This record gives sequence, structure tokens and C-alpha cells, in this order.
Amino acid sequence: MRKLLFLLSLIIVSPLCAETVFIDATQDNTLYESVAGEISNGAGEHFLVGRTGAGELRRGLIAFKDLGAIPAGATIKRVKLHLRLSRENSPETTIHLLPAQSNWGEGASDAPGEEGQGAPSQTGDATWLHRFYDTQTWTNPGGDFPEVPSGSFDVDDAGSYIFGSTNGMVADVQDWLDNPGENFGWFMIGDETANSSKRFDSRNHSDSAYHPVLEVEFSATGSIFDFSGLWFDPTLDGEGYIVYKTPYGWLVYFFGYSADGEFMWLVSELVTLDQLFFGTPFELPMLIGKPGTFSMPTPSSELTPWGTLNITFFGCTTGLFELDGVDGKKTSDAVKLIGVEDTNCLEI
Repeated sequence: MRKLLFLLSLIIVSPLCAETVFIDATQDNTLYESVAGEISNGAGEHFLVGRTGAGELRRGLIAFKDLGAIPAGATIKRVKLHLRLSRENSPETTIHLLPAQSNWGEGASDAPGEEGQGAPSQTGDATWLHRFYDTQTWTNPGGDFPEVPSGSFDVDDAGSYIFGSTNGMVADVQDWLDNPGENFGWFMIGDETANSSKRFDSRNHSDSAYHPVLEVEFSATGSIFDFSGLWFDPTLDGEGYIVYKTPYGWLVYFFGYSADGEFMWLVSELVTLDQLFFGTPFELPMLIGKPGTFSMPTPSSELTPWGTLNITFFGCTTGLFELDGVDGKKTSDAVKLIGVEDTNCLEI
């Protein structure tokens, strides 16, 4: 508890800034429609999307598995995918991004020429039938992906494109960050009912300026379950709580009145939670002392134990706060009045 309130003052008065990183693709490939799965292009300079003029399907795959530049526990704010379309032979079409539901490979196959027809599949390649040629297959020929895309974008002439940001893309990258073992990247699927063939430059292109890049804006404070902000019970005039989920743990202030009507100020110990669930209470030890200021915080040595605070969140903006200590018990059916910049909470 030493310098606890000084820590709080630094956290509250310091700006909570989002950061942006640019991440290179770690693998990409093309699924060429094929009965035997004998075609791929793992080492090629391009990947293809859509239906060709000859009626053959092409589906792109791209993954960004090295998310080490984003700290664990960060909140993903915005996601953009930078791509260069280098060849097209179709009208304007829509490209859909869908998260891959299985892992897949990038082998040594390297298609010649314009790469439209692929090359013989090599060990570990993703193909129309295989996740890894020729030992592991997709559940469904053509790849495993959900029905609903994470984002859909129109492309036409050759040039540079930026896909995003969408809520679906943000959710995908957040999931990849929180569960790296499930980061399988995206399928890129075009309009497969008509000629929609488009060719994008891959991570193996000779000019690195054309490589795919994932732009991610994130906040290192908070999480999707960050309830930081000011909470109060509308039936209790002049009382409330300041909740703050700091990088070091949960910290809660109470300001209100004692049973005899005197002003009462409490602060919690820092408490770390592995998980937090709606409807499940958690407990914080509470300390009492005379309120300080941000410039002259109350030393922790002058704080003494008071009791406990049990908090149960029922959603991002509603919760039950139960104080139990030397001054008795106090129950507040609290609502969130205002949040803290760059913090986020999602109802799930």
C-alpha cells in the first residue's frame, strides 16, 4: 500500500493514449479450386481472390501471427488491412474477410508467370482440400470459415487499398491477442457468382513496399471488461464510487457519509483478478483515512483497515456495491455515471 494514492494520482491525471503498430503478414496463400488439391502458391509473390473468367474459384488466405508488439491485456480499438491490388480482370467487386477456423500452411510452391494457375502443391501447403498438404484436410473443401464476414470491401482498379476498420475485424484481432492459439488469420473471398478475379501482392513480393500490413490501434490500459469510471446510487445523495482498473490491479474509492452523517472517505487495496464475470461478486479490503489531494496524497501509513467492499457487476453500467465494516453495512444499487477515456466494456 505504500504510495498507493500517489499511484492513483499518476494514473488519473496522466492521459490514456492509444498506440498504433504496423504488423507484417507471417503467411499467405491461395486456394485454387481443385478436385485433388494438387495446386497451391505458398512462396509466390501474389495471392488471388474471386472467380476467374474461366469459372474457377480462387480464395486468398492471410495471417498475422506475430502480435508481440501489442501488450497482453490490451484493448484493440481499430484495425486496418493494407493491401496492394496488382492485377485485375473483372468489374468492381466485393471482397469479404472471414476468420479462418482452422490452422493452415504456406509451403514452397511457387507459381510461374502471372500466378493465376498456381503450382504443384508442396509439403505443408494449404490447398482447396488440405490445410497442410497432404496430411491434414479442411472439414469443408475450399476452407473452414463462418458465414458472416468480419468486413466487406469494394475493390476495382489496381492500386493500394485499406480494408477497415470494422467491429468484426476488431473482434477478430482482440480474440487473436487474447487467444494466440486460435489465430489462423483471414480468408479473402470475392463474389463467386460472377467474374470477380483480383490479384493481390503477397508478403513474398520482391518489393517490400507492396507487402500486406495490419495496422492496429490499441489501448494498453483497460480490457473489454473495464468498468473504470464514476458509479453512484441515484437513491443515495452525495455518495458514490470511483472504479479504476489500473495496469497493477483494481482500485476503488468510496466517498459518502458514515452512519452518524459525517463525511467518510475509503480507498481499497489494489486487487488483481484473473477473471471477472457478470453476476459474480469479488471482494476488496477497504481502508479509511483523511482525504488528500493529487499533489499531496494521503500516505498509506495513515490509512487503517475499515472493512470490505463486495462488488457484483450485472452489466457494463449496472452493479451492486456492498460495504461492510466498522461503521456498519451499506448497499448501493449503482449505475455507471461516466467512464474513463480509452477504457471499454462489452456486454456479452
